[in-house]
Amino acid sequence: MLTEAQLLSGEITPLIALAGMVVCFVAGLLGGLSGYGAGLLITLFIAPIVGPQALIPMISVLMLINNASRVWFYRHAMDLRTIVKITAVALPMAFLGAQLYVRLDSAMIQAILGAVLILSVPLRRWLEKAKITPSPVAVYGVGATFGFLSSLIVGAGMLIVPLLMGIGFAGPALLATDAAISVAVNLFKALVFGALDALSLQHFILALVLGVCTIPGTACAAWVVRRTSIRLHTALIEGIIVLGGLSMLMGGVTG
Repeated sequence: MLTEAQLLSGEITPLIALAGMVVCFVAGLLGGLSGYGAGLLITLFIAPIVGPQALIPMISVLMLINNASRVWFYRHAMDLRTIVKITAVALPMAFLGAQLYVRLDSAMIQAILGAVLILSVPLRRWLEKAKITPSPVAVYGVGATFGFLSSLIVGAGMLIVPLLMGIGFAGPALLATDAAISVAVNLFKALVFGALDALSLQHFILALVLGVCTIPGTACAAWVVRRTSIRLHTALIEGIIVLGGLSMLMGGVTG
């Protein structure tokens, strides 16, 4: 794990930098195709480098950039009313989640993140099959839950996709609306974590650079969205996530 001083002095080797660019490109591509997996994949790469304490604040900045690019590529398909409705309840809950996050110690955060990564695989599959009734209670309830959990764990965005599908969104409209919600929430989280001194300048810059590296992948995905089977890449990403989650969970427990 690199300290902030090491990050500032440029002790990230060219090989690590190249690997980071490749991981972010692939994450942008996968996230752009399916709306799922980008943040989880990047987490597996950067967590050993920056440590668990800085992870969620950095992911907030990184996914802000990633989702902003997805908004741009699908900008004509956004539903502003739905975006406002969900973010209105997600933002205050994200603030509460951030307040809790900064009070947790590193070992506990690492154990929680590891467990979440492992559980994200069966949870995603269950959510795919679940029929969420798009009533006002469901919309606001899921939005509030998403906001709170997004400040504590990686992958909370998977709660939003089935909700939007239940409302009737599909294709570019689904990806654009989901991405716009994530942009609003991640921008708010980045500001909150910065105000709580949980996001240093060095970590902010690194997250910004990695976020930019996801944009070419998102651009490639925009050309092939809904035209390529994602079953194989989903299976591969789930396997990687489970292995990475086990590693983080063991590190948190033994740490």
